[in-house]
Amino acid sequence: MKRLALLSILPLLWASAASAQRYADDEIRQMIIRDSLAGFGSRDCPCPYSYGWNGQQCADKALYNQRTGRRDIFCYPNDVSWQDVVEYRRIHDYRR
Repeated sequence: MKRLALLSILPLLWASAASAQRYADDEIRQMIIRDSLAGFGSRDCPCPYSYGWNGQQCADKALYNQRTGRRDIFCYPNDVSWQDVVEYRRIHDYRR
């Protein structure tokens, strides 16, 4: 009897695990932004809305505003291209 109960629960567990990996494009963009900002230290000022070590907002001093050619700074959803979303899905095995 216990075995039958366990077998009836397994498909539900599998279905919930599979659905947990489904994310909308906007959610993926937010993940990419979060991962991008996580790579910077507390002394860095990656985005205009970030705060520096002194507690002041970065604004014009942000790396984002400097023309450094860096491609690893994502501050806004519009910074994340469709190709970035597709690649992130592929790397992390997230379904649509």
